[in-house]
Amino acid sequence: MMVLSCSLSHGQENPVRLKQINIVKTNYQNFKDGEIVNKTVLFKDGKIQTITTSDIVQHFFYNKKGLLDMTVKEKTGSDWKEVVNYVYNADNNITKFTKKYQEGSDYITKVVSFFYEGARIKVTRKKSSNEQNLVDDIEYLVENGIIVRRTSRDRNNQIIGKLEYVYSNDNVVRHRGLVGDKISKTYTFDDKKSVDALIVQNLFGENYKVIVPMISYHEDEFSFEAVSYNNEVNFSPSSSALVAVSRKYKYNKLNFPITCSQIEENGIVKTEKTFIYE
Repeated sequence: MMVLSCSLSHGQENPVRLKQINIVKTNYQNFKDGEIVNKTVLFKDGKIQTITTSDIVQHFFYNKKGLLDMTVKEKTGSDWKEVVNYVYNADNNITKFTKKYQEGSDYITKVVSFFYEGARIKVTRKKSSNEQNLVDDIEYLVENGIIVRRTSRDRNNQIIGKLEYVYSNDNVVRHRGLVGDKISKTYTFDDKKSVDALIVQNLFGENYKVIVPMISYHEDEFSFEAVSYNNEVNFSPSSSALVAVSRKYKYNKLNFPITCSQIEENGIVKTEKTFIYE
């Protein structure tokens, strides 16, 4: 299954490439002046090389086709480590996601396998610490190269959750819960080129619109909405259990963001991002 994608590059000879992202996140939950966390993302040829947050560094490695192959997350002064591996088939569709990490004193291996059956993708997640092993049984429905539905089943093959994804102008504008968790998540976007899509397209290639939404459930660095063509401006949930988020951007001459100011509705967390291009 191949997925057609729109290039976010400014011409073939001069592609837009990120060089660095600087992020300052301030949390006012317990401190009057805020608890500040700095995060730096470094790129080479438009691909993430490292993500540094305080004393944790995540390294990114790529296969011969230029697709994300492995990430290694390490903590300075500690033997703690988290390793993630990505496996693809001949059509560059992801077939396996493996995460090895430490949970307390236990070492855990999580394996997510992807099986392609026409317009449907069967996904199983197994965890080494779980006695019954099978943790998730998921099915995605793909239409016109994008994921439009996610169905989860229990061990008796009964549907326990169903989500529908709504798109408009190549943007993910709504997650609608149909079965199980019925919380609706609504998103709005600007009319400029998405920096998030620029990043994930360079990591996962032509099939990023299918890969990233599925991976977003297992890897915090990638969000479902990153496949959208424009930049997310507002997130509005239908439940007070989730916090609404708003963003404001400034752009360069090529209509990509150079800054992003993000604030949660309750005012507790504020995030400032600066994007530096080659």
